[in-house]
Amino acid sequence: MWFVIGGVILLAVLYGVINGSRNSDPMNRKCAAEICEYLTSREEFDPVEIQAIFKEHARYQKQANHVASMVPALLINAGIPRDAAMQIYPLVKSAAAMQPR
Repeated sequence: MWFVIGGVILLAVLYGVINGSRNSDPMNRKCAAEICEYLTSREEFDPVEIQAIFKEHARYQKQANHVASMVPALLINAGIPRDAAMQIYPLVKSAAAMQPR
């Protein structure tokens, strides 16, 4: 029983470490910041332009998906209402899906 509990705790710690390293990756943070700047400076959004930002930062699909998950939190911190920030997520996610694996 102790092995199972220890295994679950170990998996939770490993997930936290891996996710934290992706969040602290400077290229992921810079890419997410540029996407947020793009989204806050325009009223009409184009997934192709968001994909161009991903390409500019050489983010492949797995990294782009993680960057896409960072964008709503950055938008909320920038003063965008939570509902509006969450509605933008599918657009960014669709642009991330266009990235090569």
